[in-house]
Order: sequence, then C-alpha cells, then structure tokens
Amino acid sequence: MGRQITQGDMIWGYVAQALNLGGGLLLLPISARYLSPEDLGLWFVFTALAGLAQLLELGFQPTFARNAAYVYSGAQQLAKTGLPARANQESGTNVVLLASLLEAARTVYRAVAGLAGVFMLLLGSLYIKTLLTPNQDAAHSLLAWGMFSLGSIINFYFAYINGFLQGRGDVTQWSKVTVFTRGSLVLFSVSALLMGYGLFGLGIASLLSAAVGRATAHHYFTKDALIERMRNTEITAEGKREILRTLWHNAGRLGVVQIGAFLIQRGNVLIAASFVGLAASGSYGITVTVLMALSGMASVVCQLQLPHLASLQASYNRKAAAEVLGETFLMSWVFFLLGLTFVVVAGDGLLTLIGSRNHLLPWPLCLMLGIVMLLEMNHSIAASYLTTLNKVPFVGAAIFSGIGVTLLTLLLIKPFGIAGIVIAQGAVQLAYNNWKWPLEAVKHLEVSLSNILVLGAKRIVSRYV
Repeated sequence: MGRQITQGDMIWGYVAQALNLGGGLLLLPISARYLSPEDLGLWFVFTALAGLAQLLELGFQPTFARNAAYVYSGAQQLAKTGLPARANQESGTNVVLLASLLEAARTVYRAVAGLAGVFMLLLGSLYIKTLLTPNQDAAHSLLAWGMFSLGSIINFYFAYINGFLQGRGDVTQWSKVTVFTRGSLVLFSVSALLMGYGLFGLGIASLLSAAVGRATAHHYFTKDALIERMRNTEITAEGKREILRTLWHNAGRLGVVQIGAFLIQRGNVLIAASFVGLAASGSYGITVTVLMALSGMASVVCQLQLPHLASLQASYNRKAAAEVLGETFLMSWVFFLLGLTFVVVAGDGLLTLIGSRNHLLPWPLCLMLGIVMLLEMNHSIAASYLTTLNKVPFVGAAIFSGIGVTLLTLLLIKPFGIAGIVIAQGAVQLAYNNWKWPLEAVKHLEVSLSNILVLGAKRIVSRYV
C-alpha cells in the first residue's frame, strides 16, 4: 500500500479522466451537432439528476477506499475519526476485518441502488415531463431517460468495487475500469448519434456502457489473492454492523459535503433549465461540462495519490506527505491553466467549425467561470488531503456554501441571467472555502506553502525530468 504511483499509473489515470465525463469533451462536439438545443439541454438535465441521485451514496465510496487502504496497510481495527493505531508491519492484512468491510460495502450499495431507482424512475420522470417543449417527443424523451436511469442504477449497485480497487492501491486497474466504462459510452453514443437515434441513443449507450464497466470492474476485483480467503471467512452480523457504525461517522459527513458540492456545481443546471429554458441552459451546460472535465483531468494526480497519502498518514510521515501534496498542487495548476487558455481562445471556434447548433458561453463569462472553478479545484485538493486524516472538517462549510450559492443564484438569475449563476458561485466560495482549506492543509503539515511547493517541484524534477 505504500507504493508510489508510477508513470504508467499516471498515463492510465489521465486517459481515464479524459473519458470520465461520458457526455464531456469527447462526446460534446458530436452531441452538440446532432442534438437540438432543447434535447442537448435535456441531456444535461439527465446528468444533473444522476448527480442528484449520487447523493444517496452519502460519501461511502471514498470512506470505503480510505479504510481499505488502512486495512491493507496492516491496520487491525478501524476508528470513527482520526488515524488507526500504528500497525505492526509484520501483522499483515486482517482478512476478517477486510471481509467485514467488503460485506458492509455491499449492503450499503444494494440500498443505494434501490433508492436511486425510486428517485430516478419515479420522481425524475415526473420532473422531466414538466420541462419538455412542444417540439420534443415526450414518449421518446422519457424512454431515453428510463434507459439512462437503468444504467445509473447498475453503476450504483456495483460502485463498492471501485472503492476497493482504489483502496488496495490498484490505481491502474481502477483507471482501466473508468477507461472501459466511459470509452464504451463514447463509442456507443457516437454510433447512436450518427445513426440518427438522438437522445434515445444516448440513453441506450448509457445502459450498455454500465454493463461493460461493471463486468470489467468485477474481473479486476477478483484477481486479488485475498478475495478467495475472504469468501471462506465467517463474518458475524454484529461485526458488519460495527463496521457500518464506524464508517457512518465520516461517510455521513461526506454525504453532507456532496450535497453542498452538488448545489454549488450541478444544481445550477436544474435552476437554469427551470428559469431560462432548455436552450439557454444548454450553453451553460456545455461550458460547465468542458470546465468540469478540465478540472477533473487536472485533479487526476490528486485522485491517484490519495491511497499513497493515506498510507503515509498511517505511518506518520509528514515530510513525504508535503512533497506529494506540493507535486499535486503544481501539476494540477499547470494543467488547468493551459486547458482554460485553450478553451477561452479556441473552444467556441471549434464548435462553429464542426457545425454545432450549440455554443459555449461568451468568452468573458467562460473565463470568469474558469477562474471560479480553478479556485474550487485548488481548495478541493486541500480538502481531499485533509480526509486522509480520517476527518471531515468541512461539513458545515460545504452545506452552508451550497445553500448560499443556490439562494444567491435564485436572487441573481432573473436580473443577470446566466451571469448571475457565475457570480453567485464565485462570491460564496471566495468568502470562505477558497482560502480556508488550503490554509488548514498547510497548518497540518507544519510547513509553509512556499516550502511545500518547493518540495513538490523537486519531486517532479526527480521523478519525471
């Protein structure tokens, strides 16, 4: 578990993140060309509602991944908060504890999939009917939503596998699952759009890609030598309940954080669709999709480093943690700024070149939103670092910020339109989160930010140059 990520891990990680948003950068140009503005806006509503359903997961996946990292590193028991007791390196992996953790994860995700099914197929369908315009075929749109929902439910049911792959340090396999899932989604979606199946084709593609991804995840998951030992391990009901009680302490808090994050980043798509219409919200949705994909790709080094950081925390090695965090900040900043420059300068021109009927926001708004998301990415990296301490100190800030963004958006969207959404998001985040969590990460490491960045630069030079 203490192994450092390799260049191979990084390559697979970046390929995975490039494909991570199925309706993102690779799918966006062709969907913008072959879907009407109303159908494209409805597609962004689909993805926003799936993000809302994701909140039912309540932050268990990163919690399972982090605690799996502790167990694979030799932890003999798990703690509700803080790091587990320092493990004896010769004690090895506690198979009973790991098996109990796995069974608890399966129980949680069976419940999540069931609740997501009710939310998406019942409540989601009712909401979508209120958005449809006379130009759209209601039966066609709702059938597309049904196929999309089934694919999401399958992903929810087997999501625990991703957490365990990440937690045990199989970051390349974890990335490959994303590559096969999102890659098949792009392939099926492009084929469906070219054949003229429109929004319904995207729904079918979502369902098929979910099946491909879960089969791939199961294949890699069962290659662990401990899986067979876990199958033959007796697990008590009380042991499983104790695991759930322990993990709920932080998972529930991460769930609240996810609600705040949804309100800040994705809830505005639903507000835009309701107040300015599907066509106008489509331009906002395109821009948000591009910038979120860019932020995700810039942050991939953070996601890959989290198991290693958790292992370093378990061994109380702060100097090495500072080096890894400095490397993460520098690589993420450079990647995002280069990408943002390209999007602002050439993004809309490329859409026009391919004959798209949909466009990005005007470049001043696009640049403003990009700066807002850069600052969010920065404090999210710091917040992710703090979770490796098995603490979630930003629960209140996340939910209050999410509510603040929503309320300010509702206040500003009428007089300022889409610009009101961008202003609301940036102003609320700048008031607290943008500076608070980087400061807390620096305080924990007991090293100045400049020294963290110097250590990170030296690590980048030694590893990659």
